[in-house]
Amino acid sequence: MIHYIITILSRFQTTKGRAILGYIISINKCSNEDLIVRVLTEKKIHTLYRFYGARHSTINLGYKIDFSIEEQPLHMNKLRNILHIGYSWLFDYKKLFIWQEFIKLLNVHLRDVEEVEETYFQVLDRSGKKFEKQNPKRVLIEEYINILENEGRLHSDFRCLSCEEKIEEDLTLTRSFYPAHKSCIYESTKYGKNKIEDLFSNKSTMLLNDKECDNLWNLILKGI
Repeated sequence: MIHYIITILSRFQTTKGRAILGYIISINKCSNEDLIVRVLTEKKIHTLYRFYGARHSTINLGYKIDFSIEEQPLHMNKLRNILHIGYSWLFDYKKLFIWQEFIKLLNVHLRDVEEVEETYFQVLDRSGKKFEKQNPKRVLIEEYINILENEGRLHSDFRCLSCEEKIEEDLTLTRSFYPAHKSCIYESTKYGKNKIEDLFSNKSTMLLNDKECDNLWNLILKGI
């Protein structure tokens, strides 16, 4: 009996001691309203089981949480000891909607990944802090450049996706912000090359007007 109690206490302390920070990037319901939750941390995406219960903390897509993992040798590990680390802008429906749209896209982008680089967590961490005072679309456009750069997909050489010639003018962008001649792909939006160069090099939307930012955001919505 004493040995059993010691074992239970030791397991509880281990679970409590493994506090981890992460962002909820996916929530799926399963039997009896239990949940399968994907949580993005600095170096890993955890897929965890969360039992339904009235005493559980409320969780939602995009929430930043402090949590621990209860390991299950024969079953999916459990999400335990959840503490929501809230942002005040979460009560702003428009900002929350944009945030969750980006989270969904990121989840799809990382759907087959378990081990990750810190870039993705850092992108969300910086964005969450900036949302309070800055335009959310501009924040995510700027941070998206960090993702493209980190993945080696930022085409700052400005060669056209279609004809592969150097772009000097008549510049537009396609999905993944791939540059092209507007006349080559018949895209409706044309950008000043200096504006996109500044975006790519300085990760700044300062030179872009709101309509241009809306167009870039719509490109992101096509897929990260």
